[in-house]
Amino acid sequence: MTNLFGYVGRMFITFLQDLSSIFSLLLETVLQTALLFKDRKRLKKANILSYVDAIGSFSIPLVLLVSALIGIGLTVVIAYNLDNLGMLNALPGVVVVAVYRFLAPLLTGIIVAGRMGAAFTARIGTMKVSEEILAIETMAINPVRFLVVQRFLGMLIALPALTVLGSFMALFGSFLYCISRFGMGPNVYIVGMLDILTPTDVVSGIVKSLFYAVVIVMIGCYRGLIVEGSAEEVGKATMVTVVWSTLTIIVLDTVLTTAFYG
Repeated sequence: MTNLFGYVGRMFITFLQDLSSIFSLLLETVLQTALLFKDRKRLKKANILSYVDAIGSFSIPLVLLVSALIGIGLTVVIAYNLDNLGMLNALPGVVVVAVYRFLAPLLTGIIVAGRMGAAFTARIGTMKVSEEILAIETMAINPVRFLVVQRFLGMLIALPALTVLGSFMALFGSFLYCISRFGMGPNVYIVGMLDILTPTDVVSGIVKSLFYAVVIVMIGCYRGLIVEGSAEEVGKATMVTVVWSTLTIIVLDTVLTTAFYG
């Protein structure tokens, strides 16, 4: 029992230390981002659009596919219950609420965290164990400015856009299923959806995605920057990144959903 309490205590202290370090990294990233925007020459050389492309473009097929399947699956589950109650016309409104308020931002964030968060950790961690970051510091280059800022800005742009696309694709999948399976008219579905959808629903998804973007970049880059040892440690750090990013996104989604609609 003593060992158990000692283990839990050490884990909690480590968690607080990591949380403090990630917050410090976030502050440094914001500072370096502000300095980057003040220097137009450096901003042009940062090539931020290439990071937006790497994060967004290559994630689009996966996000669209998963979103469409989730939209169809959600429609099947909800329709089964509404049909028994004779309220099938309420289906578009229920689906649009579930997609925009909860599912689309959450699923898009988790997909990007699994793909790009792990990539950030692997890339930066490999540079750390090969002492490339040490060489960067030796040349008086700030590693946060060189390695984190572009990823930070790229994620802030790409993830909200992916969330919007994912939300639309989930509804499109639901729309096609309702037309083909229930013979629902396109006008009936669209009107039923627009009657329920509000600007707050759209804005809440974008705001959530911005928070998730910060989480993914900070955790992914932080775990890469603290890697010590061999390439095996890079693999472990990558696993930790995916687990903690996913868990943090789920917690944030619950908190933000409650803040918007609680």
